[in-house]
Amino acid sequence: MNRAPLGLLALALGLTCSLRARADMHAPLPGSDGAYGRFDGTWTASAGAGAEREASATRARFELRAHYLWSAGMYVRYADAFAEPEQRAGRALSLGADVRPLFLPRFALNLEQGPALLDLMLDSVSLNIGPYFAQPSGRSFGGELGLDLGVGFGLPLSARASGLWLEARVQRRFPDEDRAEWLFSASLSLHRVLGALAQRASRTR
Repeated sequence: MNRAPLGLLALALGLTCSLRARADMHAPLPGSDGAYGRFDGTWTASAGAGAEREASATRARFELRAHYLWSAGMYVRYADAFAEPEQRAGRALSLGADVRPLFLPRFALNLEQGPALLDLMLDSVSLNIGPYFAQPSGRSFGGELGLDLGVGFGLPLSARASGLWLEARVQRRFPDEDRAEWLFSASLSLHRVLGALAQRASRTR
């Protein structure tokens, strides 16, 4: 008797049950308002580390970000190749504005219906703009100035806003003297919703 069809059927049933369980795990909890903890405080802060690739240069990347009501915020990024690159800058510092335009409109229109993983990922889509200061090969830091434009998103490792996230970003970098280049990055970051203590204190007054 050929056991292959039975084996394939058992594998399919197992995968179906696994996916169903994972979907249930990330679905909104009963009574959930769809915010997933994002209204537990006024600000959301995150710190991340990862890697970025620009032309021939690969750099380690460190980032700090803060957003008001998960939506409008600012960022500071530092990247270092820890070696002398052949063409692009070995070190770069950038800062600017970072906006997540989807969360508040989707929440106001009651579109936060789950699963939580999907809601949080969609709402994490962000647009950034800001200047950067870099150190090209053979020059001092700040020898290259320019503008960063970027778009990115994140994937939470839990069904809450606070916690670990995997994040990816694509940027277009416009230096003052050289041609524009694409920059791709990936990082692991820790997000925390802040300000809950201040909110609780105001309720008790």
